[in-house]
Amino acid sequence: MKHPRRCSFHQAGVQARRATRRFVPAAYKVEIQGPNGSSTIEVEEGETILQTALDQGIELSHDCKMGVCMTCPAKLVSGEVDQSAGMLDDTAKEKGYALLCVSEPQSDCKVAVIEEDEILEEVLCSSK
Repeated sequence: MKHPRRCSFHQAGVQARRATRRFVPAAYKVEIQGPNGSSTIEVEEGETILQTALDQGIELSHDCKMGVCMTCPAKLVSGEVDQSAGMLDDTAKEKGYALLCVSEPQSDCKVAVIEEDEILEEVLCSSK
């Protein structure tokens, strides 16, 4: 039995292309407004605003880094973040409150650092 003639991709007119695109995770610009002015950072997908800011030498109040202690509060001025890993309830999130230690940007955004008392009052008073 005779096998059909085999040909290479090149002979068949198909050119192999070398993959030139590299996967680059999305990064979002985040403007952080604080008491000492504002800074803009780029936060890569899957990273939190707090950790990226700390890595870039921006000092922000924090403690547990798990969204529990509420020492890294901010108001989301614009944009969108995923903070599902934190303990803020939906009411606080709808009012724009965010915990920077668990806030992963989903778009370019702007956050204003606030006093811890403001978020504690919101969370404790709204839970009554």
